[in-house]
Amino acid sequence: MKHEDFIEKLENLETPEIELRGHKQALKMVLLNSGRFKERTIMNWAKILAPITAAVFLIAVVGFFNVIQPKLQIAQAKEIAMNDPQVQELMAENELEITEAKLQNSEAFVLLTPEPVRLATFGPDEESPPRYILKVDLSEKKVSEFGEIDEDISLEDINPEDINFVKFGPPEGAAPEEADLD
Repeated sequence: MKHEDFIEKLENLETPEIELRGHKQALKMVLLNSGRFKERTIMNWAKILAPITAAVFLIAVVGFFNVIQPKLQIAQAKEIAMNDPQVQELMAENELEITEAKLQNSEAFVLLTPEPVRLATFGPDEESPPRYILKVDLSEKKVSEFGEIDEDISLEDINPEDINFVKFGPPEGAAPEEADLD
């Protein structure tokens, strides 16, 4: 109902004769000053929108840390592995490709398995090609260790504690001070 229509209805309101004119005027003023007919100000809208904005912001932050950030870290782990010269050499020698990556206990693990074309050439009696799991240090942005696995399983089924990880040696042509002395 519009403000003007309401005023018109109040002015045309017929009341019993017992009422005084002052009561009718007071009722009209109380109704017109009620929150229903007040214009919304910026502060009123701010009070309404502040909780909604806070909830949307909280959902965005939680979504970033629980969904987007892990996916970014997985992509970063794959990129670090792909750009490591020793991993590139290992992949080229054994015709491997990156098939999976996952985060576990603040570490990234990348699985290298034979390319599907290469797998198709192996018969049932032949020894299956090697598979490797890489441990990627995201803070130092390097592949720290690798281990060989025998089975054709996914990263979800692998317990990293069961893998015998070996550190990569210093890159060829690296100066002795660049080599890890662990």
